[in-house]
Amino acid sequence: MPIELISNVASIAIIFTMLYRYLAYKKHLDVIKGLASLQEEDQLTSEDIEFIKSNEREYSEKVAKTEANVKISQPILILIAGVLILTFSFQEALIHLNVVVVAFIFMQVDRIHKRNIYGFLNQIKKAIKKED
Repeated sequence: MPIELISNVASIAIIFTMLYRYLAYKKHLDVIKGLASLQEEDQLTSEDIEFIKSNEREYSEKVAKTEANVKISQPILILIAGVLILTFSFQEALIHLNVVVVAFIFMQVDRIHKRNIYGFLNQIKKAIKKED
């Protein structure tokens, strides 16, 4: 199996994973929008409040973990890109750099999604505290 095929399949797999994560993100946002509208109408139940607090805590940990992973992964991806450029001719290296670029984009999108969800949950949590 040629190595170009492997890098293309890996890129496609990362793109499908990114699409799946985007759809999951949209579902999370819909839930958060529903909770925000309930909060504005002052109709949150104690279960909703507990859900918000636990998810806010969970996403704060996920954001920290994702930030750490990005800090570690970026130099590694740069190193891989450099090795690919040095190992292959420029045209072949560009084919393989596709995976590195897609992986970098995936990491950044994942980081943004987690930050957004954490931010929204944190805003709702702060609004709940103000009401108490």
